[in-house]
Amino acid sequence: MATGARDGFTEVQGLKMHYWEWGDRGNPDVLLVHGWTGFGKTWAGVAESLADRYHVVAPDHRGHGESDKPVTGYRLQDFVTDMHEFIQKLELNRPAYVGHSWGGNIGTIMASDFGEDISRAFLEDPVYWKMVNAFVTSLPQALARSNRPESDIRADGKSRGLTPEQIDEDVYRHHHFSPHAVTRLLSDNREWARVCEDHMKRITVPTLVLVADINAGGYMIPEELEYYRSIAPTDLEFRLWEGVGHMMHGAKPEQFNQELAEFLER
Repeated sequence: MATGARDGFTEVQGLKMHYWEWGDRGNPDVLLVHGWTGFGKTWAGVAESLADRYHVVAPDHRGHGESDKPVTGYRLQDFVTDMHEFIQKLELNRPAYVGHSWGGNIGTIMASDFGEDISRAFLEDPVYWKMVNAFVTSLPQALARSNRPESDIRADGKSRGLTPEQIDEDVYRHHHFSPHAVTRLLSDNREWARVCEDHMKRITVPTLVLVADINAGGYMIPEELEYYRSIAPTDLEFRLWEGVGHMMHGAKPEQFNQELAEFLER
């Protein structure tokens, strides 16, 4: 059975999109969608936990990884259309959608407007209300990462005892995304904070939102969570992880993989 990581390219909206995949293509499909400044292979640990029984695919968003990096086209709807076409191009059969952060925003729209594309959605700390100020709270940090000199990254990795391969990966993590892409993504989508609840109300597939603890670096305040629960339709559930920050699948991989596996088997 094929479980090792393989990569390939396809075309969506005229752009070259890179992706990673694991598992047997005859198994049920799972689509893993990263957040801003991430890339497909950051899902490797999750994918490997599923690869013995699912076909898992993780694309690099436009502006990220090995995918094309256009100057324009970073509205949320552009990313949603990318995923819609990506599913069609790879002939995925109503995959389970798993999205982190910005990938969770995309997944919210997929679950409300593209229920024919996906079977269910598992969303890890999506960005809702916070999107209104992300261009001032998150953009400087992202640009600082991108602008950090490679020599500094390598020196720091060496001081921490990383292997040459680990240092190369750390350099890639800092520099693989387009600064222009992240600038536009975080600056041009502020209205999402206002319209996200309309999409929540229209969700038509089973959807579980994992909410990180705001006190540990999560993106949803308690009052926001309480309100979203009050308007959630039957298919939408919110689950708070106390003491765990925004990168939930990195901080608690065993718990994340277990909850995801249980959700996929419902």
